[in-house]
Amino acid sequence: MNPNARQALLPALLLPALALLVSCGGGGGDTPAPTVTSASIGPLTYGQTALVTITGTGLDADLSVSSAGCKNMTRSTTAPNISSATTAYYRCTVSAVGAQSVAITRTSTATTLNTAAYAVPVPQVTMTVSNGGSIAGSMVYTLAPDKAPITVDNFLAYVNSGFYDGTVFHRVVKGFVIQGGGFLADGTQKATTIAPITLEVGKGLSNVQWTLAMARTADPNSATSQFFINTVDNVALDTSGGGYAVFGSVTSNTALAAAIENAACMPPGSFCQPTTAIVITSATQTR
Repeated sequence: MNPNARQALLPALLLPALALLVSCGGGGGDTPAPTVTSASIGPLTYGQTALVTITGTGLDADLSVSSAGCKNMTRSTTAPNISSATTAYYRCTVSAVGAQSVAITRTSTATTLNTAAYAVPVPQVTMTVSNGGSIAGSMVYTLAPDKAPITVDNFLAYVNSGFYDGTVFHRVVKGFVIQGGGFLADGTQKATTIAPITLEVGKGLSNVQWTLAMARTADPNSATSQFFINTVDNVALDTSGGGYAVFGSVTSNTALAAAIENAACMPPGSFCQPTTAIVITSATQTR
């Protein structure tokens, strides 16, 4: 072989190796690390969907968003909140009340890039009732998800589905309770749509006057939609038959609850039904 030809051949043999070096990253760049300039979350209604909004750069990769007070955190890729490299959106369900925070983290290094503090008010439900006459108005129930989250979530699920609209207060026991949320004005029982829940007692709540609690059968874990308002202190219900779960209280217009308690009903006794139907015309989560 001509020595000059051999020298000419060596650079040609090196070309594939050089090409491999380039393909392994010799001419490329790493994905830019995410940076965060701002983060916010809202609206803040217990049990409802909140939107986390993050601005910065490189937000389309290596990003993690979490909050103990907002479960099922999911990146949004649908209009009108389509995430990009400069604005990222995450949806979650508000699951705790009081002071909370959301953390934005670089996944690969577990580095916290930003945090956003927020506060969730305790949930409230406004229930409007009418018997077509003198008993009419609205009561506000303030709920306690920090003490009875299973029961509160169940009640809100029925409220937000519109289940209670058209049901009645079907049981009045003067000096004890008023009960509703399970029957229609014609006396038929409304079919429930959610499985019975686990009993929550011993959480620091008691069946005292104007508290809201769940009705159930002899099975402690059988509560569905029916609830009752204690019109007097009924602390025996805290333990009777395993107890009855308190999950809130009437914090506005207890006079309306008292009027329902004193409504004419037949037949007198433990299951006295108002002679004129006291209909729940609406139940709405107002906070």
